[in-house]
Amino acid sequence: MSDIAVTWAKAQECVDAKGVRDRNAKQTLVHLASYVDAAGEGWAAVGVLALEMDVSERSVQRGLAKLKALGLIKDTGRTKVFEKRVFPIYQLPLDTGHANTMRRIKAERENAQSKAWGDAGVTPRAGVGVTQVSPQDVASVTPTGDTGVTQIGKENTQGLKPFAGARACKAACEAWGDKAPERVAPRHVERAWLTVIERSGVSDDQLLGAVLAAVARDPDFGRGKAMNLDRWLDEGRYEPWLSLAGEAPAATASSVWDGPQDVAVAVVGAMGAAAVPSYLGQAQWDGERRVVLAFTSFAAQRLREGAGQALRALRVTVEVGGQRSVRHG
Repeated sequence: MSDIAVTWAKAQECVDAKGVRDRNAKQTLVHLASYVDAAGEGWAAVGVLALEMDVSERSVQRGLAKLKALGLIKDTGRTKVFEKRVFPIYQLPLDTGHANTMRRIKAERENAQSKAWGDAGVTPRAGVGVTQVSPQDVASVTPTGDTGVTQIGKENTQGLKPFAGARACKAACEAWGDKAPERVAPRHVERAWLTVIERSGVSDDQLLGAVLAAVARDPDFGRGKAMNLDRWLDEGRYEPWLSLAGEAPAATASSVWDGPQDVAVAVVGAMGAAAVPSYLGQAQWDGERRVVLAFTSFAAQRLREGAGQALRALRVTVEVGGQRSVRHG
């Protein structure tokens, strides 16, 4: 399953030449997208899609046919044999259309504003000092396109300089891709990167440092559960790593965790050695209640999910902590 493909599918418009929306086709696209990989290729049995969509197989077949007509899915010519039946492998054109729903909303708003400031449909009368500019039959005039649609994957060849953080963004993609290449889609990452820089106020170097810290120390990479980098950025998962950017990983558990060592051992056993500096490094220990006070809600969630059973065996719970100066026991 690819989060990128599902996010893309939800943002597409399934509208025919007459402007009629096809909800069945849209539903088929979203469900099919949940079975493709990060490159947009995948297959699914018609019966499975029909069951998930709670419709007939004929409805799914109609939806697939409409999606082909709209260019939202393409037949690769390759097939998959499953339970003695042959299914086509489809390609979703992830490099076209809206990258996600928010981009579509922004594009539609910009389109509406553009139309509001344009020609209101009033044709000036000739002979009153009005010069008609760019008449419809002038072939050398390029009509204005949909300025709000980001065509992901299309290189800009008009001599424009790359955005200021291109170097840092590229380095982040390379670092993430070294451990989880299937979780990096550069154009999607670029879009998410620009959004983070614009909204958060962090610098490109700070964000790159957070990425490098996460790649080096997040135990999810060791367990093969790394997120898509663009989603990691969109959801603000970089924030806990900003304070760790540039820090060298601690050599031992005792150098970063001054609570009971059996707690650190339990975390290492359940999540790997990198979990101690990542999630216990800034945590507090409440000895009276036997509670690990994680520095962030993100760290607390990771500890509960990854080492909850091991900690419960020690009668230890995890909460979100307050100031580091408060310590008991």
